[in-house]
Amino acid sequence: MTSRTSRTLLMAAVSSFALAGVANAQAPETGQGDRRVVDVITVTAQQREESVQDVPLSIGAYDEGALESAGVQDIKDLISIAPGLMVTSTQAETITTARIRGVGTVGDNFGLESSVGVYIDGVFRARNGVGFGDLGELERIEVLRGPQGTLFGKNTSAGVLNIVTAEPEFTPGGSLEYTYGEYNYNRIAGHVTGPLVEDKLAFRLFGVSGQRDGFTDLVIEQGGTARTTESETQDYYSFRGQLLWTPNAQVEGRIIADYTERDELCCSAVQWDYTAAAAAFVNSVGGQVLQPADPDRRLAFANRDYQQDVEDWGISAEFDFDLDLGTLTSVTAFRNWSNQRSQDIDYSSADIAYRDFDNNFTDLERFSQEFRLQGVNGDLDWLVGAFYSREDLHLGDAIQFGTDWEPFLGRLLTAGSVPPLGTPAGVSATLSALTGGAIAIPPGSAIPGGTGVNQDIYDQTATSWALFTHNTYQLTDRFALTGGLRYTREEKEVTASFSTNSPLACAALEGAFGFDPVTGFVTFATGAGLPASTIQGGATAIGNICLPYARSGLDQTGYDQERSDEEVSGTLRATYDLTDEVMTYAGYSRGFKAGGFNLDRQFNGPIDPALGYTDVDTSFAPEIIDAYEAGFKSTLAGGALQLNANLFYQEIQDFQLNTFNGIAFVVESVDESTSRGVELDFQYATPVDGLDISGGYAYVDATYDEVNTGDPLVDAIEGKNLSLSPEHFLTGQVIYERPITANLNGLFSIDARYVSEYNTGSDLDPEKVQDAFTLVNARLGVSTNTGWSVELWGRNLTDETYAQVAIDAFAQGRRAGAGTSNDPRATASYDAFLGAPRTWGITVAKEW
Repeated sequence: MTSRTSRTLLMAAVSSFALAGVANAQAPETGQGDRRVVDVITVTAQQREESVQDVPLSIGAYDEGALESAGVQDIKDLISIAPGLMVTSTQAETITTARIRGVGTVGDNFGLESSVGVYIDGVFRARNGVGFGDLGELERIEVLRGPQGTLFGKNTSAGVLNIVTAEPEFTPGGSLEYTYGEYNYNRIAGHVTGPLVEDKLAFRLFGVSGQRDGFTDLVIEQGGTARTTESETQDYYSFRGQLLWTPNAQVEGRIIADYTERDELCCSAVQWDYTAAAAAFVNSVGGQVLQPADPDRRLAFANRDYQQDVEDWGISAEFDFDLDLGTLTSVTAFRNWSNQRSQDIDYSSADIAYRDFDNNFTDLERFSQEFRLQGVNGDLDWLVGAFYSREDLHLGDAIQFGTDWEPFLGRLLTAGSVPPLGTPAGVSATLSALTGGAIAIPPGSAIPGGTGVNQDIYDQTATSWALFTHNTYQLTDRFALTGGLRYTREEKEVTASFSTNSPLACAALEGAFGFDPVTGFVTFATGAGLPASTIQGGATAIGNICLPYARSGLDQTGYDQERSDEEVSGTLRATYDLTDEVMTYAGYSRGFKAGGFNLDRQFNGPIDPALGYTDVDTSFAPEIIDAYEAGFKSTLAGGALQLNANLFYQEIQDFQLNTFNGIAFVVESVDESTSRGVELDFQYATPVDGLDISGGYAYVDATYDEVNTGDPLVDAIEGKNLSLSPEHFLTGQVIYERPITANLNGLFSIDARYVSEYNTGSDLDPEKVQDAFTLVNARLGVSTNTGWSVELWGRNLTDETYAQVAIDAFAQGRRAGAGTSNDPRATASYDAFLGAPRTWGITVAKEW
């Protein structure tokens, strides 16, 4: 983003506050008469219905109008109006991650759970990606910043996205909406609602179907023939049915059932920053990448199709019972989510490595039950509750080598010996050289295509229960204290079975040097008195020949692990009303994310020479966040302006980091990190009828303070900023609605989001930096008094090309030395998953 654009946005924000200040100065103390005011948004951030201005928390609250004007259909769209929030996707849209205040969980690993909890209609979604999809009709979304462990429980250590959909109504009504847009985008949605039994039972049925061509041109080369298709397509449908039951004044219940299917081609990666040397290796085996890299072309390469199939369904029931003691709330839910996908791991048209569709899947079932009892006794507003959940995860993974891997690796291993790229027979030559001719495998037979993982299966069960309380005591008319505690206990068990079609090259090395062939070779070579350079080179070569997907050391033993975590989280806050319009608050809160297991191949622990690895430990520690916050909330100018701001400081212990090193994922716990900053939100109902301005700013300084993992790749991040954490976020939204004629109304809205420079890679490699940029969305429409509307909309109007996440290109070069971001770049090259380009469309709707 240019400095001019940055200054323009900053000036717009400053101007808005200046206008607000003038309006406040001119407002009579007795009120404004017919003066427009900001609508009060009711939230349930404290599991009670109350004005967002009365909650002593940093909250971004967005009602139906703001969400519709910004075109929010999923949690990723929300970033356009929510400062401090980052949402990204990588290898599939099911691998979607949310971050608040710089804190979130990275990566393609279902063993890692969310730091930002996603709740939809009071029900927790087990992973951010499980909550990704078309949300349909929305009443509001609350972005709760900072730990929410007291009321929302584990896996909300960074915050919560609390999503509330439109509920049934006793007044009959409905809508039908059709959208057509660029990339052949077609979406049709509608709802119908009304009474089934007058004043007793109402229903609401919503349905949506969407299709879209892809954003990226994908060149697929198979059998010497290239064809071009598109990736990042959409093809989904979803239904949600609800019943609202009010049998009497003391009981109210809401039952929700939903079902979604997605069948899409997603997600490819483009070349982000590529060296000529890395491209030459790919080209040498008949493959292709784009070099020099040009992300603006949105051109990607593969040698097989991508496929992503998702099925998601669930049912929940929430009932409120008004008792003499208070209100008893019961929330019962069951959800089932399943996914199958294929992937070209190397993101080139060379056949290097892949995941096939049949052997890569995830099935996730979750049952939960929560009880809350809440009441008011004099000056005490009290709440007690209990929670139970059981989650069953069944995951299959199978990474296999393509037919080009052996000649590709052979050239890498012997680069320089046969100018300029080495020989495709280099694997066989290297094996012979390392063993003095003892291992002799004909070229082409060392690592045949299709070898690698036959099938890895992981089964994990997580059982969690908690007791909690949250209470506010009004000490005086203006001063109140809020305190809460939660005790959580979680038990996890994981078993895993492994089946490897070990290629001859790795099988021979395991036979010669043991189930840990690298260590075995080093021991042998050291004892034989070989030069240090020979030992180091040989160990590196064996590590590349025996990648984790080729090793058989887990096949006979597998995993059988269990762990339990328990934690007391809580909050203590004080609020003081300076005036009837200004409330100040300060407080402390602790959030807790349970520990878990790396659901990937990991080779550690003792080795039985006959069986392989025994007692493997893939566990990682719980993540704890202690947060301190102070701020104010104000309603000024006779209700025309809401202005809220706060300071925060967060200490993070054992941050769960999942980083990709170009070959495999590595899960480590970062000892200590901090996140500190400022957050500001405002909403302003201007003196101009129908003109509303809102916006926000967040300054976030999130750093890794102490990193002692023993892995140079990970330890190199100490003292640096957390990945995907810009220092500056700035958002603004303008909505202008006014009558054009007696029967015709006009609408114009525009929103913009600026973020400063940040690093998209979990290893903070400098080539993975995304420069500062601005996204602008707009909407222009007309509506009639009879319920018809037509709107023209555009997203990312300036067509910014930006990386959601940049990654190491698979086996296509690495940094010199230990391979950390502190080392020279050497031949290291990078791919990236891009954000959506400029899109436009038109929406026609009818409401009745």
